[in-house]
Amino acid sequence: MLGLARRRFAPWLVCVAWLICGPAQGLAAEAPAAVPAARPEADWIAQARALESRHDWQGLLAWGRQWAAADAKSAIAWFVQGRALSELRQYPQAIAAYQRSIALEPNDVYARNNLGNALRDSRHYREAMLAYREAARIDPDYVPAWHNIGLTYYGVKGESGLMDAWVQARLINPEMANAWYRLMIEYSRTGNEAIARDAVRVLRRVKPGEIDRLFNFLLSRIG
Repeated sequence: MLGLARRRFAPWLVCVAWLICGPAQGLAAEAPAAVPAARPEADWIAQARALESRHDWQGLLAWGRQWAAADAKSAIAWFVQGRALSELRQYPQAIAAYQRSIALEPNDVYARNNLGNALRDSRHYREAMLAYREAARIDPDYVPAWHNIGLTYYGVKGESGLMDAWVQARLINPEMANAWYRLMIEYSRTGNEAIARDAVRVLRRVKPGEIDRLFNFLLSRIG
């Protein structure tokens, strides 16, 4: 899950634990928070990051709600709630929070990526891939979106499904197929960011229509 410490302020980190553990069930809803006094955005962000660093997800959720109560038009305030709700495995609420954040800031690839994660973890695989694809459209250099498309497909279809997709990709564009394979297999195994960046650079050179053909093939196999 992309965290606050890596959103806008530091390098990203891809979470692959879903592939190992699988999605979990949600928890009960929480109590509403009181409306706070206005304060600078930097103060909200600093406290949110402190709560996240302590893994105080209930505290982070309460803080995000207070922030949104003080400034309902703050996209980051809703992102904070989505972050906390996802960690609490309250996925429907997390999805709603990320959607609210995106409505306020449509080009936020971090919120779109995390929306995809929440959708994926609640088994809405097709919708998750659409969220990741939109993030990649907005920022073609955003590695987590590209990687999560493949991770989601692999999580649903397994290794045989991944190889079928690779064969299909080769029919469309061998260069694209090889880059996608490196991103999915080599990068997932090694965590070497240079591999991911090189693969995405190749994918950026591929004609958009060819990327769409591969993506539509993946969607058609998920159902």
